[in-house]
Amino acid sequence: MPDVTEPTSHRAPRAAKGGGGLREVARRAGVSVTTASHALNGVGRVGAETRARVLAVAAEIGYRANPNARGLRGARTGLLGLTHRTAVEGGITDIEYFVKIVNAATWTAMAHEYSLVLVPPSLDGRPFDSLPLDGTIVIDPLTDDPLLTRLSAMGVPVVTTGRDLSRKDTFPSVDNELSTCAVSAFDHLAATGARRIGLLTGSTGQSYDEDAASAYRDWCARTGRPVLMDRAEPGTDSTAAARRLLTRPDRPDALYVVMEKFGFATVAVCRELGLTVPDDVQIVVGADGEFARGARPALTALDLAPEEIGRQAAELLIDVIRHPPAPGTVPPPPPGPGETAAPGLDQAGTGTGLSRTRARPPGALSAG
Repeated sequence: MPDVTEPTSHRAPRAAKGGGGLREVARRAGVSVTTASHALNGVGRVGAETRARVLAVAAEIGYRANPNARGLRGARTGLLGLTHRTAVEGGITDIEYFVKIVNAATWTAMAHEYSLVLVPPSLDGRPFDSLPLDGTIVIDPLTDDPLLTRLSAMGVPVVTTGRDLSRKDTFPSVDNELSTCAVSAFDHLAATGARRIGLLTGSTGQSYDEDAASAYRDWCARTGRPVLMDRAEPGTDSTAAARRLLTRPDRPDALYVVMEKFGFATVAVCRELGLTVPDDVQIVVGADGEFARGARPALTALDLAPEEIGRQAAELLIDVIRHPPAPGTVPPPPPGPGETAAPGLDQAGTGTGLSRTRARPPGALSAG
């Protein structure tokens, strides 16, 4: 769940030369761009009369979609896309959390006779214009994400991992329930005797940052603890934010850090300030990975079940492709294993937490 850059302007989906584009077709037919796209591409639930009107307008103005477009393929291609809303140096394959999502989604897609295409990160979504995809998984969407808007206008089915907070009920999603996971971390630290428990999160506006921050404020209010929170600036490794927290007069004696790379920065700042882990500062990392497992002393970490997220996201997307919901609705989730479980943490520094909207509730965390 790395940092992201700010959204940039984006252009509308391309159309071949002719009398107008998709938006003009929609305007003349008196329908939304999404409905026009669905009608032209033969997807979604569009009435026969509406579809005929859209097709007639398209023929009248000479609109012709991109040759790779869904309506001109004649049939599904069996290709699913996966992209992430991040600007991570080295790319998605350098981060264990994402690698596990990709691997699980790939194997699940293959089991259903689909292939998964890893689409390079792009804030405006231009790579999708030339890819004949049946649907796309978007990892950690931005708030009011322009890519989701673009894909929706193109008529491409979308499932997200994490939520677009401005449209959290619009797109089917699979999600870590970080509010529940974070509370488990805070309770764990309190049970060890920590009195000043702080939070280091990001400022990207993505759901994982805001879920953790909201859960922390609520937990502090409920338990009567002081709020000791700082946010890393977008595109940074959180060193400055960690230093601000650890040099406060009321310095935290325990920290929950949302991202694994924030754990790197926090441990480094502790060493710089002569603070020992865990004697002076306990640290819980919000995503289990090689760093948390290999740190000495070992750090407690949450296992966010990336393999399960990848599996469920791929299954959910395939279900949406095969059974398109009515316009403006999010369909109910398909059944999944392990519908309920209680959160917790284990001694080795790992635990699990998973929830879904059209997906399953929080996964189990073993106590320790």
